Amino acid sequence: MASVLFDHVWKRFGDFAALKDFHLDIEDKEFLVLVGPSGCGKSTALRLLAGLESVTEGSIFIGEERINDTPPRDRDIAMVFQSYALYPHMTIKDNIGFGLRLRKVPRQEVERRVSDAAVILGVEGLLDRKPGQLSGGQRQRIAVARAIVREPRVFLLDEPLSNLDAKLRVNTRAEISKLHKRLGTTFIYVTHDQTEAMTMATRIAVMDAGIIQQVGTPQQLYDHPANTFVAGFIGSPAMNFFSALVTESEGHLELRGDTYSVRVPLDRAGEIRQFKDRELLFGIRPENIHDQEFVPRGVNAVPIEVVVDVTELMGNEVFLHLLAGENKLLARVDPRTGLRAGARTEVLMDLERLHVFDPATTAVLVSASDA
Repeated sequence: MASVLFDHVWKRFGDFAALKDFHLDIEDKEFLVLVGPSGCGKSTALRLLAGLESVTEGSIFIGEERINDTPPRDRDIAMVFQSYALYPHMTIKDNIGFGLRLRKVPRQEVERRVSDAAVILGVEGLLDRKPGQLSGGQRQRIAVARAIVREPRVFLLDEPLSNLDAKLRVNTRAEISKLHKRLGTTFIYVTHDQTEAMTMATRIAVMDAGIIQQVGTPQQLYDHPANTFVAGFIGSPAMNFFSALVTESEGHLELRGDTYSVRVPLDRAGEIRQFKDRELLFGIRPENIHDQEFVPRGVNAVPIEVVVDVTELMGNEVFLHLLAGENKLLARVDPRTGLRAGARTEVLMDLERLHVFDPATTAVLVSASDA
């Protein structure tokens, strides 16, 4: 079994706690992604698992074995770093097999594993070259191949795509996803890029300031964010947030801001009415704000007056930066929109997809998919 358990782990550097009561159970053969902003502690968690840092409090297990005091070389882990860390004077073949030779693996076995890994990563034609003769994407594949030949219980990948250009990142993350399915091994992947997390993970652990904010499948985090941090981090572009007072007038529930008011649909009114006369924080994703000329079929949206501040043409869609009083909103709309900067207009908000948060604790009160 290659399950991994961080059992209430703390990591302190002097007075600074990089990880705070970090508890995470990773299943055998899972692709778990740790995601969060720089400095949130995700790479520290990986380094603790690899044995590159020592645990201050708590325990780490691989399977049934507690590994806090196990030397790194005996943990049966392979790690791929952001930097390729290839030996420039060695051929690619020697780079891939170097770790096996250090462990006194028989030569024929080294040859077999290097050949198999090269085929899996599609680099069999590069084995006689030196790293300086390869592109960034090729060198990253070599770094992954060097990890594969170890045949470890757990793969650790620390932002392995951050040095690649946008097109290569898309291609390489697809390769890594296929590799995980092919090898059937536990993968733990660290990134600050929520797109990588959403497209690759079996489950995602969202981190901030050394604390796990939420763990779940990509769709669970998107539909049921636990708080405003997760709601704003998962999804691209990020969720819009705005404050409003919940009021009722002539039997209709409304969200009132300083310069705007939107009526709550009847099928959402029941769950929001419990917050009547409270000022709450509301969240709506850019794809749920529509140009009134191009509203998707079946969407029951309500109007809100806005001024178009900036437009961004993306080809297959347009991002509209909107002002509703003091609130800034971002809408992702149909590319055929005729709205341009400076226009004063109404856009339609799909309040069926509205999230409600407590402004004091930032915790979610009602998720859109709870409706």
